[in-house]
Amino acid sequence: MSQSLDEGTWGQIVGMRASGVSIQTTRNYLQVPPTTIHDTICKNQERGHLRSLPIPGRPRKLNDRHLRQLAHVVQQDRRKKLAKIKKHITIDFSINTL
Repeated sequence: MSQSLDEGTWGQIVGMRASGVSIQTTRNYLQVPPTTIHDTICKNQERGHLRSLPIPGRPRKLNDRHLRQLAHVVQQDRRKKLAKIKKHITIDFSINTL
């Protein structure tokens, strides 16, 4: 499974190559495999931008914001029942989702 690069690292790779820095020097500086550097440069040339393509599939029921809200409610009273936790959260989800 491949690990995705953040936009900062992706931008550094493209910028270093555009300024004439070799793949080996870029590899040593960023600690990224040379195949990743090559793939990043090729994708940038194909797409013309540094954004990743959308990931296919069903979206998650609870996003990061919802999970933070849930964690906050649970940390206030760890012995609270699921039904009471659900009342405090503004998200519409099934108890089975938790």
